[in-house]
Amino acid sequence: MESHLFDRALIINLVKRNEVNGLPYENIRCDYVPCVAYVYPERNSEYLDEGHSSQTDCPDLFIPDFTRAKAFIENDRWPGNEEFTLTLTDESGKRTFAYCIRHLIRRHETYCDQAAYSKEGDLPEVFAIISPVHAPLFYFALARECVCYLHDSIERLKNLLSVVYRCTFPIDGSSLHVFEKREDGTERNIVIQGQGPIMGQSDCSAIVRRMGPEVTVAIIGALLAEQRVIIAAGSLQCVCHAVQSVACLLYPFSWPYTLIPVLPDSLLEIVNSPTPYLIGLLRTNMYKLKSLVVKDKNQYTDDLIQDDLVVVDLDGGIFVPQLAELHPANENVDFKAKNAFALCEKLLIPRKLAASLSTKLEEAVAVGEGPRADFLLQKAMLSWFAALIWPYKGCGFCAAFIAESNGDFESIRTSKAQLVSSHTSKSARRFTQWFVETGIFREWIRRKVASAPEMINTIPHIAEDMANQKFDECIIALTPQVSKARVANIFAKVHNVMFRSHLLKKLGA
Repeated sequence: MESHLFDRALIINLVKRNEVNGLPYENIRCDYVPCVAYVYPERNSEYLDEGHSSQTDCPDLFIPDFTRAKAFIENDRWPGNEEFTLTLTDESGKRTFAYCIRHLIRRHETYCDQAAYSKEGDLPEVFAIISPVHAPLFYFALARECVCYLHDSIERLKNLLSVVYRCTFPIDGSSLHVFEKREDGTERNIVIQGQGPIMGQSDCSAIVRRMGPEVTVAIIGALLAEQRVIIAAGSLQCVCHAVQSVACLLYPFSWPYTLIPVLPDSLLEIVNSPTPYLIGLLRTNMYKLKSLVVKDKNQYTDDLIQDDLVVVDLDGGIFVPQLAELHPANENVDFKAKNAFALCEKLLIPRKLAASLSTKLEEAVAVGEGPRADFLLQKAMLSWFAALIWPYKGCGFCAAFIAESNGDFESIRTSKAQLVSSHTSKSARRFTQWFVETGIFREWIRRKVASAPEMINTIPHIAEDMANQKFDECIIALTPQVSKARVANIFAKVHNVMFRSHLLKKLGA
């Protein structure tokens, strides 16, 4: 199969609501509705008819706050382009990443008769590049170039897309090079450095620093316990960044359930789903979830997981659930931390391990924001997971998983029991006994079994592959040291042996 740089590129704009395009949003109050206006590779030679969207891409995912859209007149100040990443899941469960830029074109002649222009002013639109490769730095650099071309003309954008689409993803330190010579004699040379799934490029540090390490640990615990998790923030960019960052912190594991970086205004009913999910929500929509998240104070109990729902505000901490004695948040400056650790305990995460992870996260973000802090965060997470399931390599999980697919269920039960009994800590055994029964753990084992040797040298489509490699290196280095160690001490040892070669290179540089 021929390789391409990306799957497709989209232009999503806003059109005036009418009887036809408003049908999918009949119960939604709005003046404009989102529409996929252009797709590359092209499905036809022109813009799609106004008001008729693509059947394979949901336009409201790309402009989730369309109910509050407004036109910008000449004197209105555009606040600036907004970049955000979406995770898209198809019917087979395959995930791709959409690298999106929301921008505004001011009264361009080419657009005078198109949907992006309103008589009341200019409407913002979104340009998106969709790829199975998780490489935000690379694809956002490409998307910015595409938006610049689009602001010149749609034809220039088409020409650029036709060139870069046929390129392959640059690996091993290579770059994407595009040279253009225009009819007027001007030249333009585009060079974009390739990016693989390298430790320290997850861009998680800003979110962990903003939420706080204790709240971050509680969210991770809620996801490992397969809860329904909602993260709210004030802007599209912030909420998408928060959800993607939390998902990255799970590496080498992945979230196998519903994952929506930002929930559109038109799909709020999804939060009522009884199955696990990780969803981002704009803060302006929180009031619409009153029946879901607000209860009478008299009904509060200490059962923090009675509804399997965790709602977190990016700045305010854990909103739901709350312990009864901690309900008046403004009366206790330690409210966020206490509520977070209380939730961890209810989720069966040993308090000592939760506190150790919180300390390591705090140390990581203390160096600031950026690649070094991101590296330290991912190092801390891999160390923590290793402390929980370090004996797994000797438990025969891969062979047991294959045997289970052939009808032998006893082998997988034996492997799980062996892993649980390897812990000397009662609290660690309790959590591990529960964790090995989750879909997160099962999906991780399935991926390891499905990773054939011939796939090792292919393009790293998912960052979990790199995290798994580092995780196994850690396990190999750790195993001889832990036969007599307690779990809390394991964490410290793992943290010290993790990526020792990387640190030596840094010191020698």
